Amino acid sequence: MAVRVSKAERNVSRSAQQQLTGAAAKYEHYHDEESLQTYVRREVAPRVRTLLTRQSVSWEALHTLLAKYHLRLEKAELGGYTILAIDHSIRVKASDVFRHDFAGKENRKATEQVLGPWKEPSTSLQPPPANAGRTTVRNPALRDERRKQRLRDRSVLMAEYNQYRNQQRAVCKGITAKGREDRQQILTRLKQRKKEIRASAQTWPTKKTLLSEAVAASVIELRALKMFTQKTRQAQFPNNLRTWVADRAAKGDARAAAQLRGWRYADQRNQRRLDARLEANAMHIGPPPDCDGSTDWDNLTQQRLASQQKEQALANQIAATRVWAIDRKTGDVSYVLNGQVSVIDRGRIVTVLNQDKAAVLFGLEMAVQKFGPRIACNGSVEWKRMVTKAAAQNGISVQFTDPEMQHAVHFLQRLANPRQRQQERGGR
Repeated sequence: MAVRVSKAERNVSRSAQQQLTGAAAKYEHYHDEESLQTYVRREVAPRVRTLLTRQSVSWEALHTLLAKYHLRLEKAELGGYTILAIDHSIRVKASDVFRHDFAGKENRKATEQVLGPWKEPSTSLQPPPANAGRTTVRNPALRDERRKQRLRDRSVLMAEYNQYRNQQRAVCKGITAKGREDRQQILTRLKQRKKEIRASAQTWPTKKTLLSEAVAASVIELRALKMFTQKTRQAQFPNNLRTWVADRAAKGDARAAAQLRGWRYADQRNQRRLDARLEANAMHIGPPPDCDGSTDWDNLTQQRLASQQKEQALANQIAATRVWAIDRKTGDVSYVLNGQVSVIDRGRIVTVLNQDKAAVLFGLEMAVQKFGPRIACNGSVEWKRMVTKAAAQNGISVQFTDPEMQHAVHFLQRLANPRQRQQERGGR
């Protein structure tokens, strides 16, 4: 890149260059042009700062970067550094343009520790010719037509994505509606089965046993239906715009590939602007130098997958529930989860014997199916905490008679739903 300088600047003495900060200001004032100092600060300094934050950086890498801008770094006898504009033999202090890394002894010492012992620029580092690689003259009309074509392609691509997204949303709504219908059918069958059992000519202990088994079967069936609906809906949920465009580009869509390039260039421009605005005298917090490049979105995806796997494992444990023993005198039914008796249905009371997550969830869902959404819990503080946590994490619609438990459920639900918290704050 050529640097605009005046004839007066080409002939300044070395002593005058020591005060180039004032000379640069005068030059810009009287000539209404950008000085070398301003140019280096604006275009080169942010890239130098970014380079010096990388691992295993060296003087050779810094010299290579500066050569791209027709600049050369030279070390003075007293330990300071100067920047030479090769095409015009103009120098500025490195401390004036790279203040974050070369201004002051402490900054220079820290930079030298990063770069290692001083090395002169290699003679092979020659700046590229001003017109290197150019064989044709740009045609403004052709460039304008290409720009308009890109806009048309982008509009068509966005319209196709909106159509895809609306279609997938409609599919997801259909899956949700089908899940509600199936759930209602399960509840209707349970209600009918209860009527049949109560109307049958059997002893009350036998009826109580049959009612408990029917409720347990419905709990397992509803849990399996919920997991199936969630998996099916997730598989059909529309991808975000960037993922969809990347998939199209991978299949050979030239418009999608051009859009990806446009986004990449925009991201690079935004990053350069951000680097240029960073204050030198401030603390900047970012990923560690040995970061493998994974993003927070990657971590969030892994957390979601882990959460889904835990929920699936819990559903599998509940689905494996089996009757262990039936008390023929009282009609009490004991259920086994994870190899041990964990839940006992005593008719008007469901007793959970251990604090295993699957047992607590199974007992809570059975109680809601038997007694309705309003239930009472008796037990220690730890037991109540387990029950409220299971209700909040699994989206069980329940109302506890204990005000503290109900408040805890509401609090946990708000923590798990940031949108709800935002709406509540907005309503105040």
